[in-house]
Amino acid sequence: MTIEQLQYFYAISEHKTFSLAALEMNITQSALSKQIAKLEQELGVFLFDRSHRQITLTNEGQQLLKDTKILLKDYEKMLEHLETIKEDKRNTIKIAMLPIFSQYDLAHRLNEFSKNHPHVHLIIDEIEERDLHHKLDYHDYDIYILRGDYEELQVFQKMLLYEDNLVAVISKNHPLAHMHHLSIKQLKDEQLLLPPKYTTISNLAVDACHQANFNPHIKRHGRLETILSAAGENEGIALVMKKSLHIFHLNQVQILPFSEDIHGDVYLYYALDSNHKQIIEEFIHTIQPIKYQSSH
Repeated sequence: MTIEQLQYFYAISEHKTFSLAALEMNITQSALSKQIAKLEQELGVFLFDRSHRQITLTNEGQQLLKDTKILLKDYEKMLEHLETIKEDKRNTIKIAMLPIFSQYDLAHRLNEFSKNHPHVHLIIDEIEERDLHHKLDYHDYDIYILRGDYEELQVFQKMLLYEDNLVAVISKNHPLAHMHHLSIKQLKDEQLLLPPKYTTISNLAVDACHQANFNPHIKRHGRLETILSAAGENEGIALVMKKSLHIFHLNQVQILPFSEDIHGDVYLYYALDSNHKQIIEEFIHTIQPIKYQSSH
């Protein structure tokens, strides 16, 4: 017994003729008759009395009709519920991003998007870089907001979201505080304060030191606010991204750029071949703070 067979049966019971039922169900009368015969054979009863000019339901047919009406109504409800779920899914964007909401004013832009697109549901997962790589292979998200390049996301489109540079945060009491800028080479004998080891920023700083032909003296790895406080106490020089500093009160330190151009840019990766193409395009239009060029 199939849903289609029950739908055919219901149509015949409504129209009282096979011809009109076949026309409504967009099936030939012969095919309709065969489907009803299969249904009657499976149930072991006759559903219609065909001895008169206008067919009527048998007792068994009348009982089946009562149950069929309930079943088809529930079936329609099920389809409506599934369509609602599919629509919700089409209007949902899943975003994985580094915990950089406050540093790059992302909260304001995301809130602006939500206000302008109330039908769109944003699911935002803040993910530390140490937990990131094992998630990238599965491509569970529509959008990733990350620092640097990721081979796992080569199939995604990529756009520059924020340009950013490595800077030195140094106590005003430090001998180098009078400088207007620094070279990485000047850090050779300095105690350095770096973000956690697993971060792109920490790796960027260490790689810059290696390219300057020395191994850095790392006094401490820590969260941004921790190493900035330590720099203010002249415990070392903190190496951080410039655009992450505007949310802090930095009265005891100097912020010195490097003569070397050490980028740690933030990119937005997105999949435009998904079911959310239009929504994602609107999201990108809202969130982009700079003119960008997309590339693979």
